[in-house]
Amino acid sequence: MIIRCFFFLFVILFSCNTKESNLVELSIIKEKVIEYNFIYEINEISEYELSQYCCDKKVKDLVLLQSVKVAYINLDGETQMGELIVHHELAEEVVDIFRDIFKCRFPIEKMIPINVYDCNDDKSMEDNNTSAFNYRTVSGSRKLSDHSFGRAIDINPLLNPYIRRSKVQPENGRKYRDRENHVEGMIQKNDCVVQEFKSRGWQWGGDWKYSKDYQHFYKY
Repeated sequence: MIIRCFFFLFVILFSCNTKESNLVELSIIKEKVIEYNFIYEINEISEYELSQYCCDKKVKDLVLLQSVKVAYINLDGETQMGELIVHHELAEEVVDIFRDIFKCRFPIEKMIPINVYDCNDDKSMEDNNTSAFNYRTVSGSRKLSDHSFGRAIDINPLLNPYIRRSKVQPENGRKYRDRENHVEGMIQKNDCVVQEFKSRGWQWGGDWKYSKDYQHFYKY
């Protein structure tokens, strides 16, 4: 009888240890799946594709650009593939940044080249689209934007609007002026998105003194 009791106790303990071991293994597997799911491509851009990305605008001395396709986590927690058009010198660095953003599971709604919006920055922002290259001038000036050189990236612009006094762009992002009212996809000071860009020498519009451009990251 005593032997049977010891045997029964051994079976219970072994079963518990096995379950705990399985949970640990499953945890490790899940972590590896997140890592494994990040994929990317860097591709050259043909003259025809370049014309499309510029929306057939006449451009002089355009810099060499590359297409960077990266995995990202959308607002529903699902893995998607997006595309950014960036300066060729920054392509590998952009992959590294978005790999780390993927690891920390910061959500991005969508990531589509600007030509899908007829190169209209307002339409892209209103749709909360993350984008990079856009051959255009800075709003209200004749100066070419950093986006014209593929050296700037706007992330979730609806949730992270440009703010200067009473002006908000996009206009439908006005309710996100209050940065204390946090929602998923909103960029905050010292979060993983800001840290990953800054650690590689990029600057953030959220640090500007007289205006705030929470969506905007750039590197000269």
